[in-house]
Amino acid sequence: MNILLLIAVFGLIFVNGWTDAPNAIAGLVATGGMRYRSAAWMAAVCNLAGALLFCLASGRVARTVFQLADFSRAGSGGIAALCGCFLAVILFAGAAWVWGIPTSESHGLMAGILGGSLALGRADVLSWRDWQPVFAGLFLSVGLGFFCGLVLQRLLGGGFSHLSGRRLDFWQRAGAAAGAFVHGAQDGQKFAAVLWLALCLSAPSAAEWSRPPLLVVVACAAAMGAGTRCGGRRIIQKTAVEMVRIDKVQSVLSDLAGALALTVLSLLGMPASTTHTKTASMAGCASATSRSALDWRIAGQMIFAWLLTFPLCALLSFLLTKLLLRFPI
Repeated sequence: MNILLLIAVFGLIFVNGWTDAPNAIAGLVATGGMRYRSAAWMAAVCNLAGALLFCLASGRVARTVFQLADFSRAGSGGIAALCGCFLAVILFAGAAWVWGIPTSESHGLMAGILGGSLALGRADVLSWRDWQPVFAGLFLSVGLGFFCGLVLQRLLGGGFSHLSGRRLDFWQRAGAAAGAFVHGAQDGQKFAAVLWLALCLSAPSAAEWSRPPLLVVVACAAAMGAGTRCGGRRIIQKTAVEMVRIDKVQSVLSDLAGALALTVLSLLGMPASTTHTKTASMAGCASATSRSALDWRIAGQMIFAWLLTFPLCALLSFLLTKLLLRFPI
């Protein structure tokens, strides 16, 4: 079971980098600002840097996730719950990727923790006080991302539209790099926390919160960076081509808006959805100008997938945990 747990957690971290890579580089690639492979490498390096810096310097998001997912008092049942949680998110994210729909592993992780906890019969997990920052972060991901995109497009869109081609390309790459860096900062903390928890549960001692050591953070960041390098062209096509055709100015401003929103949420210690934030910032930029039209049919598909994420991941985690408890590996 311990081996399965470590495989599952590294698989989840890899999938997070794999499916979230397009959110940082979607506009950059779709508008021809950088070739896909080069953009994926840049995003991987920035993800790595963001995860390292924020995990070691802050760790507030990591602490929140660690405490919610602490199944140490459940013994071997806790390991089964974590395995069920991680496998549920991997399955859901893989299925969504087949359809080219970006999903939030952060959203799925929180749901998986809830489902695993319920499978263990933990009534204390339903405490609103513990879950308040989680739900606040998930909802603010969309609202703050859209608002920042709308405001930056209206305030700065005219100024950026007069930039020369080279200067605009520079800002576009800088915006995408900033988005990837903050993605690593936000999601790096979450997954470093669950990796550290998995290692704590695999050891004889009980899991107690402490800042993840450097080696754990490096391993987490490297797995996320490797996943980011693989990327996902289907999701880029769905978000930056089919949902809304953005130009280079909107690409810059949506990246900066998403990075700004995620930085605020990370500093507040709220586990936010990087997928929701970036996609919402693109929609906000599009809605602020008449040059691009938001395809609400595609947007509706994404909203529907997001609404299904929490209940389906929670249910999958619950069922997988029950299965692993009944048939331990």
